[in-house]
Amino acid sequence: MVALPAEEILIEETEPADDDEPQNIRYEIMSYPTDYTVKVLYEKWQSHQLVIPDYQRRYVWNLPQASRLIESFLLGLPIPQVFLYREYSSPTLYVVDGHQRLATIAHFYNGKFSDGREFQLRGINAVWDGKNYFDLSEDDRTILDDATLRSIIIRQIQPNDNSSVYQILERLNTGGTQLNPMEIRRVIFRGKANEFLARLNDNPNWRMLIGSSAPDTRYRDVEILLRVLALSENWRTYSKPMKKFITDYMAVLDKSDPEHLKQIEQRFSATCSLIKANLGEKPFHLRQRLNLAALDAVVMVCFVEQADSLKPNLKSAHRELIRNPRYIEAVTHSTSDVSVIKERFELARSALTV
Repeated sequence: MVALPAEEILIEETEPADDDEPQNIRYEIMSYPTDYTVKVLYEKWQSHQLVIPDYQRRYVWNLPQASRLIESFLLGLPIPQVFLYREYSSPTLYVVDGHQRLATIAHFYNGKFSDGREFQLRGINAVWDGKNYFDLSEDDRTILDDATLRSIIIRQIQPNDNSSVYQILERLNTGGTQLNPMEIRRVIFRGKANEFLARLNDNPNWRMLIGSSAPDTRYRDVEILLRVLALSENWRTYSKPMKKFITDYMAVLDKSDPEHLKQIEQRFSATCSLIKANLGEKPFHLRQRLNLAALDAVVMVCFVEQADSLKPNLKSAHRELIRNPRYIEAVTHSTSDVSVIKERFELARSALTV
């Protein structure tokens, strides 16, 4: 089967973002500057002590941009500092800010870019134009090797986890195309949770419910999925802001044992199959766009309740539900408020269960 191009996921805007709500957590963060030499940074990169987290923020600098960075080192010009995060239990340094600069250094020492193109300096001082690292004079190689790049090392002391990474990334997110919240989460949780959510996101019935045949390149569909799972499992303990609530849930997924993840996946698959079979494709596109609140309310009910607890004519029951003015209010206004989430869940459960 030939894969179809991904349709844009049109999401109905139902509420202002709650991103700026005050947080009650106070962090104890230790940060200190280190002037690593360019050669040391390259060696750390090669030995995988320096890690660019996998959030598909690919290398985007062109040859003139990359060449000017190397030229700046050779000229002794100052370079903006990079930020590196060291987890409390690991010596590995994760790049928070500075991907393009650090990757450029590695590419120049390797003599080629990651796509195989040769890295020869272009558009700079004629002394170095057209040269790679090995073409430089011995003196110039020494100057480059010994040049320093100020690196700010960040470590979280309290709480005893890495929850501050989200806050730090959000505030140091200075690239041309800024990371969205889900891309930041993928930086923080690099293993089990990412793989688990990616697998669930490929479920064909789930893709039909959200109205897109292929995964979104910036993970908006994964964030919708994460939100649904977080509310389905923890709606009774939900508190604002939504962004933090689902980030905390992803941390739980990342530490969950395989059996728990298997149970979630089986229940999720059964829920999507049940809804698709009874309500068809795009049942939560109330006004031509996907309504996240309508999606999470029905999926929550079908996820939490046993199949035999649901009404036999689910389609008719759902039709009546979306005619209920109280329900429509609960999926269109203040949809992340604690009281509104609980109200729409109770309305959906009352309408859809026997």
